[in-house]
Amino acid sequence: MFKNFMKAWRSKGLLNQALAKTQHMIETVAKTYSYVREYLLHGTKPGVDVYGRDRYVNHLNREIRRLIAEHLVVKPGGDPIAGLVLLNVNIDLERGGDFTKNLFEVAESYGSPIVKSDYPHLAELLSIEELVMEDFSLTQKAFMELDSDAAHQVLDNHRKVSTQVNELIGDLYDLADLSVRDAVMVVLVSRYLKRINAHLMNVASTVINPFDWVSYQFDGDAADAVELD
Repeated sequence: MFKNFMKAWRSKGLLNQALAKTQHMIETVAKTYSYVREYLLHGTKPGVDVYGRDRYVNHLNREIRRLIAEHLVVKPGGDPIAGLVLLNVNIDLERGGDFTKNLFEVAESYGSPIVKSDYPHLAELLSIEELVMEDFSLTQKAFMELDSDAAHQVLDNHRKVSTQVNELIGDLYDLADLSVRDAVMVVLVSRYLKRINAHLMNVASTVINPFDWVSYQFDGDAADAVELD
């Protein structure tokens, strides 16, 4: 659905500007994440101001909101659904940027590369991080090139990330010899990675899902939905 709107938007003034800024926002968050992961994993301090980059992402988010609002005021019969979807995309990117900043703070507090940790399931934690890094590239490809295959891969990867994070956190209860320092690191890093990846999945879902299923794993059938008390 959104794919068709995006193709049309590329030729329109305000919406084309909003779309271009959204693509720049994806690139900015992805680049910030690449700096932060090197610090977290290997102790390589970012040569950039992570907090400054986060503020810049917030600025882009406000600019995009303004452009969409101006378009809808000038052309009230335009593309309100597509505008809502694009707003959701930018909220997800902004939140992904926030969790990336949180990972940076974990790296600062932990004080050493996590690859040197004594955590016995470190390989599994690193494999989760690799999936998140892959999903940044796939999400950019899905959104910027309207690539359905890349979008589906992001959704598949998120299922793996979610399952693996839950297993790692569950296993912590049985690791009596693990230090508090490492246990806190594992919980924070794994949870932040899962949240970052969830926001990437939300962005990728706009390429392949109908509007009511954006940000969800689309199964095409709501028959199992039940009303809550």
